[in-house]
Order: sequence, then C-alpha cells, then structure tokens
Amino acid sequence: MSKRTKTQQKPEITLLNLVNYRNYIFTWFSEIAIKLCTGRNLDELNANNIQGIVAEVGNCINNEIEILRKRNIDPCELRPIPITGTDPRDKIGLCYAFKTLNDLSMGISRGALSLPTSISLEFAEYTRSFMGAGRKKREIFIIDESVLAMSVIGAYLSQSYAIGGEYGYTYVEVIPYLLALDRIRKINSRAKRIVGMVQRNEGSVNVVLLGMATVIAITVREMLRDIVKRDGHAIANYLRITRTGNKIIVKGFDSIDLIQLVKIIVRGGIAGALYAILSRYPPKQFNSLRRFIEVTAINLLKFQSFRKANYIYDILRYLRSDELNKEGIIWYKKEAEKILEWSEIVSRFSRLSKLVV
Repeated sequence: MSKRTKTQQKPEITLLNLVNYRNYIFTWFSEIAIKLCTGRNLDELNANNIQGIVAEVGNCINNEIEILRKRNIDPCELRPIPITGTDPRDKIGLCYAFKTLNDLSMGISRGALSLPTSISLEFAEYTRSFMGAGRKKREIFIIDESVLAMSVIGAYLSQSYAIGGEYGYTYVEVIPYLLALDRIRKINSRAKRIVGMVQRNEGSVNVVLLGMATVIAITVREMLRDIVKRDGHAIANYLRITRTGNKIIVKGFDSIDLIQLVKIIVRGGIAGALYAILSRYPPKQFNSLRRFIEVTAINLLKFQSFRKANYIYDILRYLRSDELNKEGIIWYKKEAEKILEWSEIVSRFSRLSKLVV
C-alpha cells in the first residue's frame, strides 16, 4: 500500500466536521476566527454556507493584512503561533492563510496535512498503546489546510503578546449573543491591549482577569441589565503557550465567567478608573501602585465570591497610603482630555463604599 493511500485512510479534520473536535486548540483558534470575522458560531457551518463564511473570514484577514502593510509590517513574515522545526513554516502565516481561504471560497481545495505540533499541544508526543511504538499521536489525524488557515487567523486575531518565549491569547465571549459584531470586536481589541500591557510589565493572572472584566464593563454597560436578565455570561478565555528551544507547551488556560465581577465593577462605579489604571499599567519602579492594583484585583475577586465588606475596605484603606499617592500623582498625569489623572481615579474609587452600605 502506498504512503498516499495510508494518509488518505486517516480521519481527516475539515471545516465541516470541526465542531466534533471542539475544545482542542486548533478548533478554539478556528472558532475565534469565524466569530470575530462573521459573528457566526462553528456549529452553523454547513455545506450550503461554508463558501460564504470562508469568504467573509478571508475578507476579514485581508483587511488586517492591508493594515499591517500600511504600518510597514510584512504580514507574510508574521507567525502568530510558535512553531517547531517539524512544522510547515511556509503554511503558518497570514498570507498563506488568506490564499488558502480565498481558494476555498472559489471551490479550490488545497488538500490535507498531518496535524502540526504548534496547534496540537494537547497531544503527547508519542503513544505506547495499540497504535504502535514510536508513532506520533498528532499524526493519528490529518487536517484540511483550510482548518490550519483558520487556526492561524484565529491565533493572530486573539494574540495579546509574545514576550520572552511566552505567547498569550485572549478571547472574550458574551452570551447570549445580544451584542452587535462591532461591539464584540471592540471588547476583544480592548482586552488584547490591556492584557498585553499588564503582561509586558509582569502583572499577575488576577490582574489580567480584572482587566478583561473591566473591558466588558465599559463596553456593554448599558446592555448589562439585559444580559443579566437573560441569565447571561461573560466568558474570559486566556491561553498561554511557551516555547523553550524546540519544545512548545501549554503554560495555562483559564476560561472563567466574569459576569458577577462585571456587575460589581459597574455597581461600584469604578469601570472608568480601573480602565485608566490598567491601560497604563505601571512599570516595576512603581511598587506601591502595582501592589494597589494587585490588592484591588484579589479583593474584588474575593468579594465576588463571598460578598464580605472587609474585601472592599482593604482596597479603600490602601488608598490612604502616602507612598501610593506619591507614585499615583507621578505616573497618572493628565496628558489628554480623556485621560484620568490620579486625583480623579482616587475620587472614583471612593464610590466603592456604596457596595457595602
């Protein structure tokens, strides 16, 4: 039997059966691409609409490619996911992804390939079961190149940072789907900026989650009541991948419903103040400011769970610190009309007391 025949006998993952592989990284990235570019869900894909949806995603990433070119960035050289020496480097890029989807939208299929290491991180390197000694687990399946293209696009649209071998990806989903697509894109764009800012200055996961909740709060504020009435959710997804040498592993993946934290932020009247602080997250020399942000994140998360007043009082007490206020005045200066200075931030934080009266 020829090698080609053997390859054809493997189960092939395509866009039409991708929903059966939900919760794998390659599917997660693909669904992000579909949702952020079309507003559709993965399970809406079918033989009748697939070419139209693929064309929409292709147009979406083509717009991103043009934006990058205007910024003098070569989109064809961008690799939004870390890759190993065994991965098809020439196929893991925005330009190739766009070309693949553009061809598919016109009925031209590129074929399939073994699942690349970079998007099969849930799989152990080798299996020792009935599959045979030394056989790579990820080679049990092959994927259509359109799935790889979709994954690359989703990775690009959700990538928040790439720092020192760590790659971070965020995706925020509000359920039920009451929000217009442009509002969902705005939430995710803001979340990426906040997460990138926090992580470039070595903030914690708690602060990252607070940042995503803050972004949701300022973006959906007037619709929050309707979302809550419908027993809605605001799911923050945060994936971290690290590369050391030629080895890539998942460092962590959090998927947390932040709707209660969003409600607290809105009720406490601190959404704007939190956004001002986190979008200008301070560097290491501002130790008291960084500690205040960490205290705020931890105590709001605890208040969300236990509703005890002492967690709010811990935040308010910290605001009386002389060292904190000295640093705040220096770092949070009013540099533009819409920028909050430290005195305004402190004033808004004082509103937190109404959560416990």
